[in-house]
Amino acid sequence: MRFMGLGMGLAVVLAAASASAAGGVGGKGDVGGKGGPGPSNTQAGADYKGSVPSPLDTSQQGVGGTSTANPDTTAHKAAEEKPWEVSATYELHRLIRQDDLGGAGVSKVFDLLYIAGSYSLTAHDTVLISAGVTQNFLADAAESGFRATDISLAYSRGVDLPYEMKLAATAGLTLPISFYSQLATNITTPSLTVSLSRKFGDLSVQALVRGMYFWDKYTTSAEIGAGTGGSSNADGSGQPNPKWAAGGTISAEYDMPFHRPLSLGLALTDSYIWYYDVGQPPYNSTFYGAVQDPQFTGQPMQQSYGGEIYARYVMPDLSGVKSNITLALANGDPSLGYPDVLHDGIVHPYLLYRDTAEVYFAFQGQY
Repeated sequence: MRFMGLGMGLAVVLAAASASAAGGVGGKGDVGGKGGPGPSNTQAGADYKGSVPSPLDTSQQGVGGTSTANPDTTAHKAAEEKPWEVSATYELHRLIRQDDLGGAGVSKVFDLLYIAGSYSLTAHDTVLISAGVTQNFLADAAESGFRATDISLAYSRGVDLPYEMKLAATAGLTLPISFYSQLATNITTPSLTVSLSRKFGDLSVQALVRGMYFWDKYTTSAEIGAGTGGSSNADGSGQPNPKWAAGGTISAEYDMPFHRPLSLGLALTDSYIWYYDVGQPPYNSTFYGAVQDPQFTGQPMQQSYGGEIYARYVMPDLSGVKSNITLALANGDPSLGYPDVLHDGIVHPYLLYRDTAEVYFAFQGQY
């Protein structure tokens, strides 16, 4: 659960930094494929400076915003871009299946709100910060349903390559203020993301890989309602904390030639995560501990996958404010989680899994 908050904040920052799609860690510890909860960061071919998006960078413009040149002058000086940009993104998610959700009922309908900012040190170097909040319509009696995400910080370096390709490397870390990061006793989560993108006319494509390390105080998370003492809690501990995560995303977006503000996109993601091997048996003996799987005597690596298709529309600029709307059909996202590949000897490639099949709407504004 802790990974939901982490994924949301980090995805937004990294998406802006690498002008990519890909976003953060998924709700089940998986490395998300888009930055943020929606297709909002699947802008495959945007410039690596990008604009700070929610999940998708739809502007394909630099961080600078609109031109400051005076069209009435004869000097025709090059337009200057402002070095900073701020953005806000609202998303409304709804699971397609509303019954038999297998414990995911709290996420049948939920909201997301992200705020992000970036500053370009040079034409190729950008620093970013983002944070957000989630709101579930179903919550415990003593809760409002609102929870903050982690605060994410990142630095991105972009490089122009031959054949019109763009390479971006982004280093980030988190300030773990979210509810689930506190339960996991997370100190911070450093990450490294590398993306390669190219435009082919109206088609933008991108490949992205990301790795992250979860720096936690304890090897297990505290139970919900048991405080934040991790494995030292008298009420027992929850699930094993993750140690490492790695994953990749391939995305493509096509601008409609008859009306280029309208585009269609596709993103596919695959991720792997390694957990602490809690419940180890004594030397020369065997028990299954936290795994409870006769095929594994220790904690195995976990794999998850996801994907989405979406339509996006970039609206006309209004006094320097850029905005876009997105409608997507997704099989999981960083805020909700992704379907898992079970380690029981059987592969389960669910196309639209009941806990993660969703539609969502996103609106983003950037200045």
